[in-house]
Amino acid sequence: MAPTRQAAGGEGWEAAPHPALARRGDCRSQFPVSPVRKTVYLLALGALGAAGCHLDKLLSGGSGSGALRAAATTSGSNLPAGYTVTVDSGQSTSIGINDSVTATGIPAGSHRAALGGVPGNCSVNGDNPRTVSVRANDTARTTFSVACNRLATRLAFNIEPPQLPIVLGQNFTVEVSAEDDSGNLAPAFADSVAIAIANDGSLTKDAHLSGTRRVKAVNGLATFNDLRIDKTGVNYTLKATAAQLADATSRPFDVVTAAP
Repeated sequence: MAPTRQAAGGEGWEAAPHPALARRGDCRSQFPVSPVRKTVYLLALGALGAAGCHLDKLLSGGSGSGALRAAATTSGSNLPAGYTVTVDSGQSTSIGINDSVTATGIPAGSHRAALGGVPGNCSVNGDNPRTVSVRANDTARTTFSVACNRLATRLAFNIEPPQLPIVLGQNFTVEVSAEDDSGNLAPAFADSVAIAIANDGSLTKDAHLSGTRRVKAVNGLATFNDLRIDKTGVNYTLKATAAQLADATSRPFDVVTAAP
């Protein structure tokens, strides 16, 4: 098949000549009739050709192939530059984020259409790949609707460690958000976030952070609700990390012994 970009006023049809014509190369040799009838037939065929009809379809009752028009519509933010469309296992062709392409010469029947190059912050509504039914001498159509969210580039502490000193052995909670370059929440981020001590505020510099120290973000948020530190100290800080995102460091906090 030959993927072709949608042209105004047509579907980009590609039709092979009828086998008999391909063998002999002369329409007149297919009509062993009188010169008068030949003239009438040729005039009629010429008129049909001028109207855009294909002789092979008239003789065979249909070419047995059709076309598939794939469109992409994209909304949201942090949009990609474009995608690719593949029909079955054929060659991919590029397509804009709000564009269409047409593949011609596709045998009638069910075919697999796939939209490729969709980044992680975008999702396709419906099946991808999907099955599309192509009818002979017709153009099947399918539209891939894509929604894109903000692309996460960095982490930030959405809920910081407590401002008041934390009692030794007491659990505390922090929450880390994935954000874009403008500081907006990136809800599509769903990877793991890890947390650890950045600055050890203990005198011996061997404090240990316990609890759940790695969680999977949900809607761009990672919540750590059972953290605790095993040594007293001042000016502790925590560091949050995630693959391919800039780290985040918390505000300072203290850990003290319980009052007698």
